Amino acid sequence: MEQQLNNQAWYESPSKRLSMWRDFRNGLDQTNTLDVSKTVVQWWQSAPLVNISIDPVNPEQWPTPWEMLHQGNFCQNSVALGMAYTIYYANPNIQNELLYVTCIGKSFQRLCALIDNKHLLNFDHGSISTLPTEDICSVSYRTKIKNIIK
Repeated sequence: MEQQLNNQAWYESPSKRLSMWRDFRNGLDQTNTLDVSKTVVQWWQSAPLVNISIDPVNPEQWPTPWEMLHQGNFCQNSVALGMAYTIYYANPNIQNELLYVTCIGKSFQRLCALIDNKHLLNFDHGSISTLPTEDICSVSYRTKIKNIIK
């Protein structure tokens, strides 16, 4: 039932989607950052994706979470931003960074969220990874989520 609700949230009206996001983040058990990360990844993995909705290396242009959820346009990069926002607004004391990762082995460049300096969200869709070694991937942009909050 919980997963069904999560899938449905993305197709609700903007006000309902915002309300569901608020209820979701307020209900997160924040005692374990791995559990928080898993729950957030699970919630965001069903967001419908478009090609591009944000410039992943231009935080001055990034929407607030309320703007993102109201608009309902998400791309691979904005999903990472949404996950970082969700964790930040659930608990601003959890270490939470955004990284722009280039991975030649997987042939992609992508915004990822690094939680508690060990849980990498959005590197692989729908799962939690660890930060790959520098010989496999490189990070060209890194900022704490609290530095971009408007």
